[in-house]
Order: sequence, then structure tokens, then C-alpha cells
Amino acid sequence: MRTKRLILLSLIVLLSSVNGFAQSRDRVTELKKAPHGWDNKNFAVCWYNEKEILNIGSYTFCSPGQVLDVRMSPAGTTFAALYVKGKGREVSVYSYADGKAKHTFRLTDMPTALAYSANARQLCIGDASRNIRIFNTSDYSLFRTLPVAVAPKKIALSYNGYFIAVSDEHILYVLNMETGKVRKVLEMESSVNHIAFSPDNNKMAVLTEKGLLHMYETKTFAETEIYENMRDARECLFHPEGKYIAIITATDQIAILNMKNPEEDRQYIDTKGVGIRHLGYARTAKGLVNLVYNAGATIVFHPMEDLVPDYEHLIALEVEEKMDEWMKQMPGESLEDYQLRVNDETRALQYAKYENEVATGMAGNLVEQADVSFGSYNQEESVLEVNFDNMPPIFLEVPQEDVAEFSQPEKLTFENSVYAVTEEDKFELLYTEVTNTETGKKYIFDNLDKQELNYLTSGDDFVPLDLIQQSSMEEVMLQEIREEVVTAAKEASLISEHTHIDVKTKVEASTNADGEKIMNYTVEFNYDVEQEFSVQEDFGAGKYIISQSEAALAMLRIVQNAFANEFKQYIRPGKKVILKLTGSADAAPVKKKIPYGEEYGWFIDEPVYDKGELTSVTVNGSSGITSNEQLAFLRAMGVKDYVEKNITDLNSMQKEYDCYINVSHSRGSEFRRIGIKFVFVDAFDK
Repeated sequence: MRTKRLILLSLIVLLSSVNGFAQSRDRVTELKKAPHGWDNKNFAVCWYNEKEILNIGSYTFCSPGQVLDVRMSPAGTTFAALYVKGKGREVSVYSYADGKAKHTFRLTDMPTALAYSANARQLCIGDASRNIRIFNTSDYSLFRTLPVAVAPKKIALSYNGYFIAVSDEHILYVLNMETGKVRKVLEMESSVNHIAFSPDNNKMAVLTEKGLLHMYETKTFAETEIYENMRDARECLFHPEGKYIAIITATDQIAILNMKNPEEDRQYIDTKGVGIRHLGYARTAKGLVNLVYNAGATIVFHPMEDLVPDYEHLIALEVEEKMDEWMKQMPGESLEDYQLRVNDETRALQYAKYENEVATGMAGNLVEQADVSFGSYNQEESVLEVNFDNMPPIFLEVPQEDVAEFSQPEKLTFENSVYAVTEEDKFELLYTEVTNTETGKKYIFDNLDKQELNYLTSGDDFVPLDLIQQSSMEEVMLQEIREEVVTAAKEASLISEHTHIDVKTKVEASTNADGEKIMNYTVEFNYDVEQEFSVQEDFGAGKYIISQSEAALAMLRIVQNAFANEFKQYIRPGKKVILKLTGSADAAPVKKKIPYGEEYGWFIDEPVYDKGELTSVTVNGSSGITSNEQLAFLRAMGVKDYVEKNITDLNSMQKEYDCYINVSHSRGSEFRRIGIKFVFVDAFDK
């Protein structure tokens, strides 16, 4: 891909008073000293100054020695510190609750850098002997040692665990984290100041001492863009939604760039204090994103509502959902009719139709809200340029004898408009019917043919039609298995027709850690029980053992039957499968400690996702169950226990578990349930 160079000379000028965020909404916390460094997990902040490590309330956690770096676990319950001890260096992990040391690593080589994996399950320690040692955070045992060609000063891990990037000065190595294979060696023009991966794992950003921001795509690690004049270029951070990137450009300035439209959408924060050391993000309980930074002896939480949404991504998500339904074989639809309805040509046409529908709905009344003006008229082509202050212009076919009638833009009406988004992620008109209300004449702008339908088959997300059809037919098989199990459970009076079990299959295009395109196969199982019957058929209050819910058991029997028969083909020794376990609970408070018999094990700071955010759960026999989060977690662990005991063929695969919990804001047994999703990675032969 051709490298694009974008010169951002205006970064040298402090423009925040004109273009910047309004900072009156900022939440500012005073610290007792200016931090030398810090890290955060949402609104929990851990900072250090010389020999002290403190929390955001300036409570001293510990004073281990001259602190060189601190990294908070993405789960938020612990932090790792790199510090000078005597004539050497040590790394210790501390509890964020009370600052007590949980573990000190016995390292034979001098540690130089730290980084946590995004799922909080591993801690990476770089050392002077040119190694990256990866430790499990469950028991701090050594998981793997990766030799590298440099003594790492900077370490960054991709969110999907595929890549680890390390650098000393101006040489940067990207490794396949699973195999240790070197994916790319980059020789930068000056020392590397910072490395960051995008949340979707598709980009890697590298900031260098000469004030350059290099952007790479992670399929081949080819350079795609260079942003110049980043001044000090101290650190950068991708926005969680991936469209924007924040850069510390000076000790008192942060630049925020829209990477899809950096020429027009650049914003700046000029701080009242100097010495910005670090950037982070914090989500509120409602999911709103704050940029976190320090300015002098303060920590600032800055709301990010002013950023333009990633329309392209939002449209793609909604279109994908619609296409998933459209491509399924409908009940009663014959295979012949299905193949006639769903083929490569109709699939592309349907995708374009949905894309236009979704974009048009998202755009709203943009053309009606616009200030309209007229540009030049091309006599040879008989087209009039119609300009909008909120969209690119359109070129309307107008006979020369009608041009004089276009004198007042406010006399035009626009109807039946269809929108799309540009490469810059801005809305544009693809079709509209323009009426001059003074003359009653109508003119049509039609650029629908602009959309090339072959992009669907050439994109990285393209899934071959035969795999989609296979998935659709297998989902029909799953429905048959479901009916058999549900019928048997009903005949035994274990569940009734008020329990509804849902099964879904899907093929998804992906890329592996070596940059090769692969196809993943997902199989998902969920259920719900109608409110008035959930007490009898689902988990009772305070219950978490799978056998205590006939609805949960019925669903898991479907899972077991499926992988003992038709779906056994996806259980392939050595291949990877990701099991996404879900446990739910209602809002009824746990007023009295519920005994836990450790049926599913002993858990301390176990990483879990709660409404999409990584956190952790601790539960064991001595602590018992005192929260709904623990109940939801144990219900999910019951699913894991059932799978390990009853689908033993999966033991031949590389299993990876992710746990998701959901505690409802409402009370009632209908909110206590489980679910499971299997992701078979690279499931199909090439």
C-alpha cells in the first residue's frame, strides 16, 4: 500500500482555545505531588513519585524503592511495579485494595520493561538478557520465555494476544506471541518513544523522537501513514472505538486526530499544568468515555462526547446483523429455492441495499438541515454544482434554459434522499429528488451506480458463499437436535413450552497471527424462560449449580448432543477453540452470605467481563457468596464444568475460556441464566 504523508504543521500552534474541547466538564483530582508516572483502570489510578506508589486519593500503597514503572492490571485489582532494589531491580505485584504485596518475582536477569496482556491473564517482563518472560497472573508461574534481539525498553501487546512489539532505541521487533516467530523488524529514523495497538488489532502506531507518528496495518505490518510534526511525540493512545488517536505532543498539550479525516477534524487540549506523563481512558457506568491525563499535580478525566461517531463501523455492524438473517435458510424454504435466492450476485445487491438503508436512517435529515448554495455550471455536461455546508456537493443535471431559475437555494426541496459514507466517514448523498418550488420542476440526482458491488468479495471480511450455506444448513440440524431434547424434557415434565432455547451458527472471516486469512466457525446457545415460569424451571434465588436449573440442563444437553454427532467434525486435535461462557444474575441483594462448596474451584482475582468491561471476581469457600456478580460468575463456571466433564473430545484442542457476567438492574428469576458460544478458530481446510 502506498504510504500517505500528512503534514500537521498546525500542531505547532496552540489552537485549543479555538478548536479544542470545552474543558469546563472535566473532573480534576489534586495529587500531593506531580507524578513521575501513573496508570489507570477506568477511575482507579495508581501513580508514583520517586520511592512511593499511591492511589488517586494520595494514599501511599507502598515504598518499594526507586520506582521506574507501574502498570495496572486491565482487571483493575492489582498493579505491577518495576523498581530499583539495592544494586539491582525487582518486579512485584500489589493489591490495589490495600497495597499489600501479592508476589515478588525471583528474576535472575535485570528487568527493563513491563506489560499486561489485554485479558489480564499474563504479565510480560522484558530483561537485559534480551528475553520477554511471560507469567500467568493466576499463580505467577512462568508461562513462556520469548528470546528477542534487543533488551526491551518498550513493550506493547495487541488486544487479541497475537502480537508483542518490543524496542530498545530505534529498532522495533514485532513477534507472533504464540510462536515467538519474528513477524517484522522495523528500523526507525530515531528512537522509539511509544508503541500502541488499535482496539480492533488492525493498526499499530509508533511514535519516534523526531516527532513522527508512523501507522502500520497488522496483516503485513506495511506502513500506511506518517503523521509529521508531532513535536515531542511522547505517547499515543487509540480511542476505544478506534477512529481517533490521542498524542502527547508537548509537556502541556494533547492532540486528538480523527484518522479518517485528519485534515478537518483535529482537536487539542492545552493543559494548565506541565509534565503530562501518560494517557488513559476511563468508562463511566453508562459507557461514556473519558480521556485521562495528568497535568502537573492533577489527574484529569476529560469527557469525549464531542468526537464524531465511527459511522462506517456502526453501519457495518447493523448491516452485518441484517445480512446474517437474510442469508439463513428460511423455514419451509427448499434448498433449491434457497440457492436461487442467495447467491454471490444477490448477496452483493442485498448488502448494498441494506448499507444504503442503514446509512440513510443514520444520516437523518442532513440535507434538510444544510445551508445550500450554488457553485459553477458545466455547460458541456449540463450539470449544476449544489453545495451543502454539512456534506460533499452534488452535481445536478439541469438543462441550460433552466439554470437562470436556480437563483434562490431556499426554494429547493429534497425528497427520497439516499445516503452513504465517504472514505473520510462523512455522509454524502447518493440519490435525491430536487424540486424547484418556484417552477414546480423536478430534477433527479442519481449516483447509486457509484457503489461497486465487487468490493464485497474482495474485502478481508468476505466469507465464501458455500461456507455460509453450510452454516445455514447446520443451524437447521441444530434446531432438530434442539427439538428432540426439548421434547424429551417436556415429556419428563422437567421444562414446559415456556422455556425457549435458541441456537445459532455463523462463519466469520478473520486473520491469524501470521497475517493469513482464516475462517472461524461459531456456534452459540442461549435460552430464556417466560417470567411467570422461571422460578420452577430456572435457577432459584442464590442457586448456581447447573443441576438446579432444568432449563440450563436442557440447553447443555443440546450442546452435548450436537458435539457428539453432526458437529463433531469441528473438534480437531491441535486446533484452537474459544469458549465464551455467560452467567447472569438479577438485582435482588444478597442479604446473607451464601455458602460456596467450591464445586467449581477456588478463584482469586479471576478476570471476567462485566457488561463488556474487564474486571475480576474472587470467590472461595472461606469468603462464600456475597454478591450477584459472584453468583453470575459461578453459573458461568458451571457451564465450564459441564463442558469439561461431558464433551471430553474438546480436550484434544487448545481451549481458551472467556467469562462474561451480567447483573440485571431488575429483580426476578427470569434474569438468572447461562449461555455459551464456541468459536472454532481456522475451522475449515484451506
